[in-house]
Amino acid sequence: MTLKHIRIFAAVYQEVSVTEAAKKLNMTQPAVSLAIRELERHYETKLFERYGRTIRPSGVAETLYEYASQLLSLYDEMDAEILNWNVGGNLRIGCSISIGTCLIPYYLKRFKEEYPELQTYVKIDSSDVIEEMILENKLDFALIEGMVHSDKIKYESFLEDELVTICGKSHHLSEKENVSLEELKQENFLLRERNSGTRELIETEFAARDFFIKPVWESTSTTAIINGVTAGHGISILPKRLLDEQIRLGQIIPLHMKEISFKRFYYIIYYQKKHLMPAALDFIEIIKRHDSF
Repeated sequence: MTLKHIRIFAAVYQEVSVTEAAKKLNMTQPAVSLAIRELERHYETKLFERYGRTIRPSGVAETLYEYASQLLSLYDEMDAEILNWNVGGNLRIGCSISIGTCLIPYYLKRFKEEYPELQTYVKIDSSDVIEEMILENKLDFALIEGMVHSDKIKYESFLEDELVTICGKSHHLSEKENVSLEELKQENFLLRERNSGTRELIETEFAARDFFIKPVWESTSTTAIINGVTAGHGISILPKRLLDEQIRLGQIIPLHMKEISFKRFYYIIYYQKKHLMPAALDFIEIIKRHDSF
């Protein structure tokens, strides 16, 4: 068994197809099939169940893939670091949209001051996508808001966050000193997409009070939601860090609610078996040191 066998297995597992794996690896289909058969002989077990032209990973394959993905990730890290020894290597960072909007540019600036030659890749997406990329070893570590859903991911909080209910300055609730939950039930909501950390917190808190929202807008873009609220299309609930400038300019109005609050933490996450290179650990220390800008 060689590293090539493991890489071929991982591609077949990810694509759930020998044909697609062969295309991805620029190999012939028979060569990919042979490598899988050799692995199955080595472990004396079936890795994929075959159903006509389709395949399905076995339970053993799922366990093997966990180790294989970590092994390949560690090898790729080693390969990249040694090949780029004179220019500093590279680092893959993920973050949720809220953090990517208001924090990661500043964290990255501080990091670049200490590691000017190191190449960084940043992926900004919803928390569930980022978490999946951590599990697939497509990222070294990530910053997300909200709950972590896999017990295979380590996490630690680094910053407290608060969501704020907002409306446009011409909205009929804008001049109320306090807004009740019952009043919100009559309003149109503009919200982040399902499975985002922000949306998950909102729905959890409201569901605990028998309030279930059907938004009139859904978007991965917080800017689009803020613009929609400013234009008077409804109300929203978003991280306060994203709203400070618009609130200061009077473009949007924060609504005060006594019955409910939306507090949460931001988390640093990485795969529990992940070997974090020194640069990644230093980046995490920068995050912990600089909680605001």
